[in-house]
Amino acid sequence: MREGLIQFFSKRHLLANLIFIGVLVGGVFAWMGLPKEELPDITFDTVSISTSYPGASTEDVEYYVTEPVEEAVRDIDGVYRVFSSTSTGNCSVTAEIEKTHPDKEAVISEIRNAVLDVDLPSDIIDEPHVRVFKTSRKAIIDIGVIYKGENILDVLSREKLQTYALVLEDELMNLPEVNSVSRSGYLKDEIHVEIVPDKLREYNITFNTVMQEIKNGNVRQPAGSIENISEPKVTLSGELDTVEKLENMSVQGGFEGQIIRVSDLANINKGYEKTKTVLKINGHEGIFLNVRKNSGYGIIDAVTAVEKVVKSFRENTLKGTDIELILLDDESFDVRNRLSLITINGAIGFILVLIALFAFLDFRSGLWVAMGIPFTFCFTLAGGLLIGYSVNNITLAAIIIVMGMVVDDAIVVAENVNRMRAEGMSKEEAAVKGTSFVFMPIVASILTTCVAFVPLFFFSGRFGVMVKFIPPIVFLMLGGSLFEALFILPGHMTLSFGQKSAPRVSGKKLWVERAENKYEIIVRGLLKHKPAIFVVFVALLLLAGYIASSGMKFVMFPDEETRQINISAETPPGTMKYETARMAQPVEEVIQGYTGKEVVGYRNEIARSRGGSAAQENKFRMGIEILPKEQRKKSADMLIKEWKEKFKDISGIENIRVSKTWHGQDSSSPIDILIKENNNQRRYQLADELAERMKDDAALINVEIDRPIYNPEYRLTLNRDKIRRLAINPADIAKTLRASLEGTILYEFSGDEEPVYVRLTVIPAAKDDISKIFEIPIENQGQYLVPLKDLVEIEKVEGPDSIVREDMKRCTRVYSDIVPRSGKTPLEIAEDFEKNVFPKFKTKYPTAIIEFRGEVKDTRESGKDFMVAVIMAVFLIYVILALLLDSLVKPVIIMLAIPFGIVGIILAFRLHGISMYGFFAIIGALGLAGVVVNDSIIMMAKLDKAFDMGKDRKEKDAQIAGIAKTRLRAVVLTTVTTVVAIVPTAYGWAGYDSMLAQMMMAMAWGLLFGTVITLVLIPCMYSFYKGVQYRFIAR
Repeated sequence: MREGLIQFFSKRHLLANLIFIGVLVGGVFAWMGLPKEELPDITFDTVSISTSYPGASTEDVEYYVTEPVEEAVRDIDGVYRVFSSTSTGNCSVTAEIEKTHPDKEAVISEIRNAVLDVDLPSDIIDEPHVRVFKTSRKAIIDIGVIYKGENILDVLSREKLQTYALVLEDELMNLPEVNSVSRSGYLKDEIHVEIVPDKLREYNITFNTVMQEIKNGNVRQPAGSIENISEPKVTLSGELDTVEKLENMSVQGGFEGQIIRVSDLANINKGYEKTKTVLKINGHEGIFLNVRKNSGYGIIDAVTAVEKVVKSFRENTLKGTDIELILLDDESFDVRNRLSLITINGAIGFILVLIALFAFLDFRSGLWVAMGIPFTFCFTLAGGLLIGYSVNNITLAAIIIVMGMVVDDAIVVAENVNRMRAEGMSKEEAAVKGTSFVFMPIVASILTTCVAFVPLFFFSGRFGVMVKFIPPIVFLMLGGSLFEALFILPGHMTLSFGQKSAPRVSGKKLWVERAENKYEIIVRGLLKHKPAIFVVFVALLLLAGYIASSGMKFVMFPDEETRQINISAETPPGTMKYETARMAQPVEEVIQGYTGKEVVGYRNEIARSRGGSAAQENKFRMGIEILPKEQRKKSADMLIKEWKEKFKDISGIENIRVSKTWHGQDSSSPIDILIKENNNQRRYQLADELAERMKDDAALINVEIDRPIYNPEYRLTLNRDKIRRLAINPADIAKTLRASLEGTILYEFSGDEEPVYVRLTVIPAAKDDISKIFEIPIENQGQYLVPLKDLVEIEKVEGPDSIVREDMKRCTRVYSDIVPRSGKTPLEIAEDFEKNVFPKFKTKYPTAIIEFRGEVKDTRESGKDFMVAVIMAVFLIYVILALLLDSLVKPVIIMLAIPFGIVGIILAFRLHGISMYGFFAIIGALGLAGVVVNDSIIMMAKLDKAFDMGKDRKEKDAQIAGIAKTRLRAVVLTTVTTVVAIVPTAYGWAGYDSMLAQMMMAMAWGLLFGTVITLVLIPCMYSFYKGVQYRFIAR
């Protein structure tokens, strides 16, 4: 049947060519239609609930907001774990959904409804914000807007800066490619009405009276229409929308009395909302516009459109101003870089493949084999469009992984067809029979490669959702390659380009034949010394095992090149945020000296802590974006070393830490330990003792406890007897206190661009000491003024500025870095502490839970997945081979290539000085398991079909050597074409990609070593197998 199918296509050149051209055209249109993204469209299994309660202490926010939200969410079916972070005035609760839940959307919807039903304090104005993180909602580029020469903005310079930022935002929002623009560092416009308490006492007016009069005086109300022909509308307009109107607003007075205006009682000025964090960009306080694209547009097109707007805005709107725009975090870079890798490295690889093909095959065969490459790419693009995929970093990685394999099956077909043609068959017969002969081995080799990637579907964790997109692209690539090799190529092989007779042996063919004859002689010699060959290979296996166990270690993300470096540091405790910003300037000046050379730009966030904990005003964190590896002369490690030396001369800065970004880790630290214990004293004591123990470990540096700062708090208790006696409303006390300290938003009105909020509070000098607050008067029902101090009792305590909880338990984290070149991995350190350190602490603190998180947790999850993946891949490959060869023994012989392919990886990594391999190297090894057996399948299938048991036993080795030589060209050529296609990516000849480098290196060197196994060990093992069969026959 398969011969009939092959013959059907080989005789119908028009049909085959139409399919070929149709796929090429379809691929071109698919490329134009496929969106280009940074990442696949993924919805992560976490729901974030953010709530703001301005002015409330951390413990009050926990009690009134965090705990009710946690309780509402944690019992929902499908919620696996609940985390929370509470700070002064804010809380964030994160619900993690069970990864295996069948209806995650229903869980998300139930979480939203549960949060809306929570009974929160009445003075929380904004509803909780529920957000599900999706990659499609990620910002594609950040545009920094700064005022040159202004290190810290005053009111006037901020007003000018924000005006330009809004104009730019409007221009960006006019782009069809842009969906939304969010802002960082932008402050809402406010008018501040700052009451002078002494004036209240002087005029015998209460705080609440002023508040109510201003609210009542701000009126804008449509009244209706005049009932005549034109029906003109009537609107009552009395908005207090300027400083002047507010100043002239009368608070008290009549026909006889003195008119008291707001200006008599308060200072009124334009200002901005209070902020906890100071954002600086390239050394200047500024604003970031975070641009998100529309889903209908690719990331490259969207970023290109944004860049055009920015260029025009610089040249026109900003011409002659001191406003500057800085582009950072261009998320299209990796997509462009990977496309460039495919284009340039692919072109290099394609040329090398052509050279290899023409070296081993005649021009006609080499050309038709090479045509399978564009066919496969176009087939994959069309298939990707049909299944709803995008061109992104993950799918491009999948294409690069199998880029060198797409001609392997075509090479086998072409080589076999040519061999049969040279033996005297007609070109039509040779095309059909030659293809049919290798049909099953080729199908089996494609299937074994595919099943090696099947386990990626079952990876868990954050990276599991990413790698799930690799197998379908691999299947499309190999499926397209298989179809072209079996049904399109045979017809092309019958086209002779004017050649009428069977191909004669050319000069190129002669050297191939000489090589084949030489190989036959070598194999005959090796078969005479099988025991020695087995000993050599076993010794190699043992050597590789020793190197792997003693000199190589797995770490999730090896310490390699990066595009971002982080700096964190702190100033002395008690330093306020703007003073911290000033003291951080020398650090910024060091980095500024590299800007435009190795550094693209940098941001500095003052009073921004790690891990979602509270902002601490004496701390700052800098994110520095550096040029790609190939565009700078200095490595990331060299830059870090230089900066550390320069930072030593800066005074006032403590605990400065410089590190490369760790993929996906919020803490930026490879060691992340979580302590869960509700008793604060025991938890802090445990954290202190654990940190001291970590400092004693020579492999650890920068040990840090993420503990909250305990700030003074005043807890006021109402004197209810006195309040009742004096006829004072307790609600008036609460409103007065809140307005005096935090300020109360009275109303908002429409400004030129944005809403403007009117905030009532007291002058700063009246709230810098608790005793001054107590002098603020409260009015009773008899309109007498009573000082606040007569109505409350005060207790001074200390409260935390942040509370972190997990599953209703309070938590503290302890972080540290690993000493560079210490030879220790995070997993080794974790295992040591869990075995030798944690048990002692658990005995001393039995109610505490101590766990490793971050990279250690990810590594362990991935480690389990890897073990399952290896077992699954090996089993599936074995089943396919057993069905192909109808044998339980022969698949074992073929699969010897897998462990020895791993030997090749180990030896290659050792020779390259790579002592730590990572997640992506494992992915490469997993893919290698499917690829490395392909040549062995071709060799074994030929041996199995051609070996004649009827011949004399003494001729066994000669038979095997003679058969094996016929596969030399196919085996070597498939290996060479695969390796040369991926080597440019492995070594970054035209651009370096840290994710792909180790993966490609593992596949290239593993395949090379596996080929040696195919050419040497497989014939020896097959000879041994046949020898056993002869002995059984003899019995």
